[in-house]
Amino acid sequence: MQLNFRQLEVFRAIMLTKTVSGAAELLHVSQPGISRLLKYTEQKLGTLLFERRKGRLVATPEGEELYKHLEPIYAKLEDLGFVIDRITQNDDLHLQVGCTPSLARYLLPKLLASAKQKVPGMVIKVDIHSNEELAEYIAHRRGDFALSLDASTHPLVLSEPSIYANLVCVVPRGHELASREEVTFKDIAHHDMVMYHQDTVLGRLLNKQFAELEMPPKMSVLVRYNDDACAMVEHGLGVTIALDFVVMGNRYPNLTSIPLKISRPQLQLLTHYGVPFSNNVRTFYENFKAELEAFGKAQP
Repeated sequence: MQLNFRQLEVFRAIMLTKTVSGAAELLHVSQPGISRLLKYTEQKLGTLLFERRKGRLVATPEGEELYKHLEPIYAKLEDLGFVIDRITQNDDLHLQVGCTPSLARYLLPKLLASAKQKVPGMVIKVDIHSNEELAEYIAHRRGDFALSLDASTHPLVLSEPSIYANLVCVVPRGHELASREEVTFKDIAHHDMVMYHQDTVLGRLLNKQFAELEMPPKMSVLVRYNDDACAMVEHGLGVTIALDFVVMGNRYPNLTSIPLKISRPQLQLLTHYGVPFSNNVRTFYENFKAELEAFGKAQP
């Protein structure tokens, strides 16, 4: 059976809000209308998409499978809407920027705010992706440029090296390492650690360091992103290694960051190899790059 756009729209709204009332509010329609359409859709499919639990709707495995394939389509529709705005307004004051989560909380907003002062009319759409996904994001022209921790080997993506990121050991306040002015991997190898998946930039780097020491880490929790690692440390699940950008701005007041003696990863600006910028996007990009370099020079 083929589902029409309205059925898919209602299904997605319920997935996002978990209730009929929430979906109705999101779509600006009545609750009975949402309920009727959901019941009709499930009858036609011959399978339940949601289980009813104490006033909430929980997706069944079939519902989860449908949503997994539906959400990328909506992401492309959002990108299409952004492009349409750019075309219909007949200007190039629309920009799409990709960024990895570890750089998106503190560094990216700071750079965007500074660069936007020189192109004040620029409308910016930010897309957060893993380092591994950013190259495809640029290659498929879903963004104008991206800020990444990893250089791309994609033939359509140009990687421009930028500033180096300092790495710090993050521990709870009062931890026995908290008073140190600097630590090494040997210092932290005896402590429970929040580690990173091996296919991430930090995961590869940390595993290489511990392998060279021939001292496997005492892994407590395995995560993918820096903010998740710091949140685990806040709750006493170990110590971790993170980019210093992540703990700037007193975002984790209960944690202490200690400089770490280690080779530093280099930030990369990713652009499409064969697609030139429009004038305003070029101006914004150059301002963004200059702000990033200035930020790097100001860091210890």
